[in-house]
Amino acid sequence: MAKEGVDMTGETEYMIDRNAGKEAVNVESPSNAKEMRAVVLAGFGGLNKLRVTKKAMPEPQDGEVKIRVKACGLNFLDLMVRQGNIDNPPKTPLVPGFECCGIVESVAENTHGFEIGDRVMAFMNYNAWAEVVCTPVDFVYKMPDDMTFTEAAAFSLNFVAAYMMLFEVASLREGMSVLVHSAGGAVVSTKGMKK
Repeated sequence: MAKEGVDMTGETEYMIDRNAGKEAVNVESPSNAKEMRAVVLAGFGGLNKLRVTKKAMPEPQDGEVKIRVKACGLNFLDLMVRQGNIDNPPKTPLVPGFECCGIVESVAENTHGFEIGDRVMAFMNYNAWAEVVCTPVDFVYKMPDDMTFTEAAAFSLNFVAAYMMLFEVASLREGMSVLVHSAGGAVVSTKGMKK
């Protein structure tokens, strides 16, 4: 298995330290419930609208797995949501994030294909920027043994977007060529990777 671990950048540490004394936003946990930390978007705007706060620990429903998050993705969509620049933006406060990876912590009834301890990556409909997430097994995939959590967190949305653009929108087939124009960003960089 690949080496794990990501150090916090100075800016991240600064934002956490700066917001540490502020009142938590929308703490939804009863006093006796298990809690976790999550990044909450308090309102649309800049980084100052993000807060690390405590929320109730989710429990998996039928057909879901509970994942202890080790890393989560940050994509262009996340930035657009944070700024409120998408069609039909969600109501704040909310936990952002559309992809994460981690270790299966529990499996609900009627859930098959995963076991406690599996290393997985998952698509989320928000809520990925939390210590623990629950999501349907249809959106959860086992990680290759040699993939790090950091790689898995950046993999899902970018590779799916690249795949859809190449094979569903452009109908790319064997023997065809592709011109990558204005190459930049994670989606384009995935196209240069070999199978």
